[in-house]
Amino acid sequence: MPSITRLTPADHRRVPWKNGQGVTTELAVEPLDDAAGQGRFLWRVSIADVTVAGPFSAFPGYDRLIAVVEGAGMRLSVDGAPPVERRRLEPAFAFPGEAAVWCEPTAGPIRDVNLMLDRAGATGALTLLAGAGHPVSSHRAQGDALLIHALAGTVAVTPDGGESVTLPAGHSLLLRGLAAQVEVAADAEAVCAEVRRR
Repeated sequence: MPSITRLTPADHRRVPWKNGQGVTTELAVEPLDDAAGQGRFLWRVSIADVTVAGPFSAFPGYDRLIAVVEGAGMRLSVDGAPPVERRRLEPAFAFPGEAAVWCEPTAGPIRDVNLMLDRAGATGALTLLAGAGHPVSSHRAQGDALLIHALAGTVAVTPDGGESVTLPAGHSLLLRGLAAQVEVAADAEAVCAEVRRR
């Protein structure tokens, strides 16, 4: 059954990192049907602040997509490979959750957004949108579940066959079973997570 749920900052949940070195703000999560209290999820979208260099927590069995939404950027070294640099609002970087990852902010603290997907149950994409001079200011979002989160300014989400919903900064829209057009104003920024069940 298609559904649309508006999420506000009051719906967010603060979750300690598995390695104990920070805290993640969980925007939305879908538990696995058969997790039986094991804490596993089908997918999760979260935002984290990284202030110093350090290792990422391990998430065996998950695929991860990460992008910088505040701050200059970060360098990621995955399983000892040469570092990969990602700057603010650049396309998301994908890596396996079980990999040994070292993260180093390039010039001061950063904030990143994460999409985690249970590899056996889902695939997905993470798209950053920004107005005024950025390449992606509108996006056609499709999937079994969509999470659109307004980072700044005003974001308009128009579900197929429905009326446009305006999101202020810090708010999200969770759509299930519906495609949608996402558009950001000139001063706005947003992130769109698309999840498809396998």
